[in-house]
Amino acid sequence: MKTKTTIIVAVTLLLLCAAYLPRTAAQEMAKQEDAQPTALSSYKVDYTVSELDNGKKVNSRSYSMLIRAQTASKWAGSGPRRLRVGSKVPVTVGVNSTNGLDYLDIGMNIDSRLMPAGDGKIAIGVNWEYSTVENEQEREMGHPVIRHVSSQVESVVPLDKTTIVSEVDDVASTRHYVFEVKVAKISE
Repeated sequence: MKTKTTIIVAVTLLLLCAAYLPRTAAQEMAKQEDAQPTALSSYKVDYTVSELDNGKKVNSRSYSMLIRAQTASKWAGSGPRRLRVGSKVPVTVGVNSTNGLDYLDIGMNIDSRLMPAGDGKIAIGVNWEYSTVENEQEREMGHPVIRHVSSQVESVVPLDKTTIVSEVDDVASTRHYVFEVKVAKISE
């Protein structure tokens, strides 16, 4: 009789534990889901790069991207959103041109990340690179001179307002580059 009572108690405890475990697992999953960030707003980001020579604007290019903002915990771990525009320029490789060709990427590269900052502002991380062929005749001979500027910034900018986030002087010429962003919220 004692053995039968022990078995009944053991089975009852086992059934209670089995009933309790799924509820505990469900509670743990709910806690994990609460810790996960919810979907964040999407934004349209307009970039403008203006090129000035001796203070006179000689070129201006505009680019746009739609980006979903990230939470602070994802800011450091996730990669940026990328935009690439340009050409591949052939250049000769080796001592003489019989060794073959290689190609250089020329144009605009923009990598961006966004994070809500509150008070109608957004934190933006931008890495931009701009390169051009200096002299077409040199390029045709396989020895192009490449002009290249880049900047990496992290800033807090107001929504719906064009903001200069970077200005760069070309060290080999009188050129000056101004990089502006405008961020507009498009969805919740």
